[in-house]
Amino acid sequence: MLFVIILGACAKATLEPVKGGIKPGDKIGDITLAKDNSFSYQMIWDLCEFDWEINTKPHTSTTDCSIPLLSNLAVGPTWYAEISKFASNWEAISWELNIDGYQVSLEDFGWDEIDASGGTWRIWNVILQNLSYGTHTIRISWSFDTVLNDGVHIYQPGNYNFITNVTFTEKAAYPPPSSAAIAGQHTYTSQKAQLDFLFYLPGEYGKDPQMKWPLIVYLHSANKRGANPDLLRDEPLPKKLETQHDFPFIVVSPQGDGGYEFWAKDDMINSLFILLEELQSVYSVDPKRIYLTGVDMGGNGVWEIGLRRPDYFAALAPVGGYIGHPFEVPKNICDLKDVPVWAFHGRKDVMVPAEAEQRLVDALVACGGDAKLTINPNYGHDIEIPTYGEPGLYDWLLEQSRK
Repeated sequence: MLFVIILGACAKATLEPVKGGIKPGDKIGDITLAKDNSFSYQMIWDLCEFDWEINTKPHTSTTDCSIPLLSNLAVGPTWYAEISKFASNWEAISWELNIDGYQVSLEDFGWDEIDASGGTWRIWNVILQNLSYGTHTIRISWSFDTVLNDGVHIYQPGNYNFITNVTFTEKAAYPPPSSAAIAGQHTYTSQKAQLDFLFYLPGEYGKDPQMKWPLIVYLHSANKRGANPDLLRDEPLPKKLETQHDFPFIVVSPQGDGGYEFWAKDDMINSLFILLEELQSVYSVDPKRIYLTGVDMGGNGVWEIGLRRPDYFAALAPVGGYIGHPFEVPKNICDLKDVPVWAFHGRKDVMVPAEAEQRLVDALVACGGDAKLTINPNYGHDIEIPTYGEPGLYDWLLEQSRK
């Protein structure tokens, strides 16, 4: 199965084409092209809709897309295929990437391969930085002269061209948090924290003015970074809250934008706690029942932020989490021994092996901590699907209260 990946640069560039193609560090207009692992950044195919019909014959297609301006964006071509049936065909494909009329020298950027769920992702490491408002045209082409079988489809030889006109827009304006309680999940902006976020209030909120509500802080995965918090509505817990009006928690889902493991960065953590202080000043939150959970990179954030403030949260629930890369057990892991931790992981996870989180939990148990890990044998990095879909996690959270 082919997933196109493309993104734009500054309106039509006025610079002369770079001899031999655009290389890492070169510019197209004001935009800089950088060589970096694309899985560390927001990816164009997560933000723009493409014609994902089964295109197994040579063709050319054009799409238009508008997205809020980001700090950086991955645009390198990519391909996913079943390992056993396609590995020998990788080198048969010839790739081209063109941004605003400028040819990119893909060989100078290189690619990474990541195994996942019985297949392999190959992705070229092309990142756009210093993006600017406006429309940019990206063209990705791939071709081969023999029939290719990716394990799912049979592709006929020839040229396949995908053109994307991407318009970077100013981010939408959202209201600030307000004491006027509006039930359900809505989008807000904290000027104090400089964060956009989804915020959920239960239908019963405010009916008992004396009641203090438990608060869940949800940290999103890597592919939902950016400047459009409505993207978070596809994340497992926020998605659940779109239709559930009797959920027994207040829930805040902030959105961040940055490079790899950005939840662990000081500026992100500082902004998060400024936001939490602001919410507690506006809404009826029980400060002894604030819980932290998150998936994928958000799972990393749960561990990292929990270690920074072990006195703050009543419980931690990392999903597909880890610390560091390479994965590690930090020397101060025992700082969390008084914080209940329930971690979740998929046995089939090849991006973050279950052992990475098992070692963290084992280390906590060794120093007397209240920690456990549930490993689902039927899931991989998508372990959040059963985790947030069942009531077990929420029942457990309600039992936890900070002393």
